[in-house]
Amino acid sequence: MKTKIILLLSILLLVTGCDIIQNQSIEEVLSMVLEKKVSLSNQVFEGYKYYLPKGMKLQSKKDYNMTLKDGSGNSYYLYVDVISHYHKTDLEFVKNEQAYYSKELNYQNKKGYLEITQIGENGYYFIEEMLNYAKLEAYVKEKDLQDAIVAMSTILNSVKYNNKVLATLVGNNILHYREETFSILKPKGSEVTNYDNYLKYDQFIDTENELPDEDQIKIEESNG
Repeated sequence: MKTKIILLLSILLLVTGCDIIQNQSIEEVLSMVLEKKVSLSNQVFEGYKYYLPKGMKLQSKKDYNMTLKDGSGNSYYLYVDVISHYHKTDLEFVKNEQAYYSKELNYQNKKGYLEITQIGENGYYFIEEMLNYAKLEAYVKEKDLQDAIVAMSTILNSVKYNNKVLATLVGNNILHYREETFSILKPKGSEVTNYDNYLKYDQFIDTENELPDEDQIKIEESNG
């Protein structure tokens, strides 16, 4: 009976992205979400798909760069690095002892990191979480920190790649990208001191193609 209750709560968390107990540690939150296999997906694009939890919206997208927003109004920047995935590029992570939180992640053979930088004394935190060649960044108040980690971990844990599609895209040079544009394999929070330099969404997002609410992608893909 106890096992069934735990399983039910875990499924509910992954499906709804609901609130978590605020006194849980970050390690407990990560284990709760990242040790569970996510088979759901409702955002499907060329070569990859992922699950966007209830209450979150895909606001805009350009190539493999996306902005998301949660129910509290917090914005997230998502980048899916299909090139690094295709080439199986090694993770470049060194724990930052000066960060509020810094840890390498390794769950279900998916590697990455979580690094959180406290921004001055104003109660805001810059979160960088990377897993399985996809990365999310967010800038949130302290009260939203754990809920943001739940949402980010759920999304990243759900990312799946279609290797056949990616082989075609990469092999035919359909993907146009600049290596210097963005590197997800190492955190950048400790390298900058101004929040305006953290999340420069306008570098990546095509505002002319911003997605209205009624056009949110809600696709369930059975294969891949």
